[in-house]
Amino acid sequence: MKYKCNICNIYTYDSQIGDEKLNIKPETNPADFPDDWRCPICHADKTHQLPINGVASSITEELSKEKEKKDITYFRDRSREKLAGICAVNKVCDGNPDRLCQGQKYGRAIGLGGAGQGKTFDANFRSLEKYRFKTKVVKTHHEPEMQAEIFSQKIKMPVLVSSISGVKISMNDTTSELDFQREMMAGAKLFGTIGMSGNTVDHPNHPGLDVLQKKGAEGIIVFKPQEQIKLLELFQKAEEVGAIAIGVDLDGCGSMNWALRGKPVFRKSSQKLTELVQSTSKPVFFKGIMNLEDAEAVARSGAVAMVVSNHGGRVLDYGQGVGEVLPEISKRFRDQITIIADGAVRTGFDVLKVLALGADFVSIGRPMARMALGGGAVAIDQYLQYVQKELRGAMLMTGCDNLKEVTHKILVS
Repeated sequence: MKYKCNICNIYTYDSQIGDEKLNIKPETNPADFPDDWRCPICHADKTHQLPINGVASSITEELSKEKEKKDITYFRDRSREKLAGICAVNKVCDGNPDRLCQGQKYGRAIGLGGAGQGKTFDANFRSLEKYRFKTKVVKTHHEPEMQAEIFSQKIKMPVLVSSISGVKISMNDTTSELDFQREMMAGAKLFGTIGMSGNTVDHPNHPGLDVLQKKGAEGIIVFKPQEQIKLLELFQKAEEVGAIAIGVDLDGCGSMNWALRGKPVFRKSSQKLTELVQSTSKPVFFKGIMNLEDAEAVARSGAVAMVVSNHGGRVLDYGQGVGEVLPEISKRFRDQITIIADGAVRTGFDVLKVLALGADFVSIGRPMARMALGGGAVAIDQYLQYVQKELRGAMLMTGCDNLKEVTHKILVS
């Protein structure tokens, strides 16, 4: 019998022949595929392999209707069900104190919310909200050029998928950590960008290492700031499995989740940053930079990039928003090192604001996690396409023909 993936509607499997490339022997039905099998086109799991020979028309019609529903709204609804009690998947994800995710957790895991009362989460949103765009449309038409290159990889637009982890402790344990990390990286790749894989306290080393060890996966590995000797060991493992780049969440030293589980994380000195950079041939970056002094230390370490970020407001309450500190950091260091920024980025309009404030690249976190839970790689791809369309429109409306023309001049506050 022949089967077709009902997500991409491209990959076809013949059970009589099998699939030698995917190590599937003849006479194997999709139900008997390994649990970690994924469609080579869209990365959907085996449950989406549906028969195409002798299928009743009523079933075909039902599948067609189901496919029509699988848009971003559909995936958000699925995510809302899975994150019940943790995240309401609101229309505006803004850190408002009335949101389900916000408020004191009194020692419990904070889910997808912010630390303490969530003031830093809120500050990220507010620091972008205060800016408005200057409309500029009298100009010779030119289709906006959004392509970029980072870590020697060409990507469709200057947007990366952030490193998020902790399915068990922060996302209702709705899927395995390995599947979650696989979908995050696969979705980014499907669209044409790069996904980062985050470290979790519930894995002995790093789930992303296991994912990359299996051929076909690509991505960036980001570690928590563990004991230096352990980090150096993990850096070598990341290089061995072919990580595109290696990062360290420096502000992860304040991770409540790791503290709750008795796993030590530490601040890192300038000397230790340099030691990490020199320990591998892979590009290295450091995340969690929110002031000029830390930015100076990262620039001097030899790292190829820094991420201006406050961990989505998840490690410090009453902190500054990324939009407050990004301009001064960019002004001082943009000519020396690549600058990535995140923090309340939800749309293509947000992306353009962060680029205009001085970032070279933008990273999106919470929306990607919700898409991964709601529909895997396909959902992430759809969301990134949505962001790309908005970014294109925003560039057209502000007179930007290419990324070099995206500067602070297109903003008013």
